[in-house]
Amino acid sequence: MKKQIRVGNVGYNGQDPKGGITYKVVAGAEKGDIVGPTANPGEVERPAAGKPFVGELVTLERDGVGSVHRGEVTIARRTGAITPGFTELATDGTGGVQAAASAGTGTRCHVIATDADSVAFYIL
Repeated sequence: MKKQIRVGNVGYNGQDPKGGITYKVVAGAEKGDIVGPTANPGEVERPAAGKPFVGELVTLERDGVGSVHRGEVTIARRTGAITPGFTELATDGTGGVQAAASAGTGTRCHVIATDADSVAFYIL
């Protein structure tokens, strides 16, 4: 029998990050936002600008839990210039992403392309 680690009513074992990992979601985050961890285990939020993130909130249920995916290509709103290639991205404080201020402060990603207001990337 596989071991389960539970946070509230969510069991963590065997969830596929590409299909989505279940988290408790702090009020204010919306479906489609780029979210990051809070200080509370198993919980995500729309973080302040410049923070690392765990992925995109792809579902949000009425009970306050949602699914966050990573490992797939994500298209997100962007703030400022982002250069395609291997780079670190950080949150922009509005549910989108921006280039990390300095090395080691963001989430390591491969940026595939950008357009006027969005970016296509996947988390490494």
